[in-house]
Amino acid sequence: MMAHRIAIPANEHHDDAMAIHEHDREDLIREGKNMPIRGEVLVDGSPIVIGFRQMGQVSLYCGVAPVFQFNQQHQLRRVFWQDRRFAAQHGRLVELVRPNRGGRVSMVHQDLDDETITDILRSLSQWVAKTQRIADDSTANWRTEGATAQVFRQQLLRWLAGLPPTVVIAANANA
Repeated sequence: MMAHRIAIPANEHHDDAMAIHEHDREDLIREGKNMPIRGEVLVDGSPIVIGFRQMGQVSLYCGVAPVFQFNQQHQLRRVFWQDRRFAAQHGRLVELVRPNRGGRVSMVHQDLDDETITDILRSLSQWVAKTQRIADDSTANWRTEGATAQVFRQQLLRWLAGLPPTVVIAANANA
């Protein structure tokens, strides 16, 4: 089975459950209580919202979608991409599918082909690169909650610096 990793481009200057509803990014800033520190900025006309959870997990909301969630070790644990939900399972992404069975709601895990995983990781790499560029821009106009824009930006820069050169998929979605 192929290992799924994709390099995150170097910075150009020195280069539970996942939400399934489209959120107004203003609502995430105002109401995203599960992310005590969060910030929003426009990048190329698209809002990016980054939220830091209590235990160090990070959620990256890119425009209306995609959404990427990381654990404390900077490993990718959940993704919402192209109206589909994915979760880490045994170091691989699997799609979470809700079968049409009356009664109790449960999710079925479906394996993904390598091309889909590569496409998801390529999208993540592009959004991380955009996030890095705007985080490096001290004149960027961040809207924040839970911290000043300066403190938020410093935390974001530390988190970005801690990302490994290749994205690692977590052992499981709750790790």
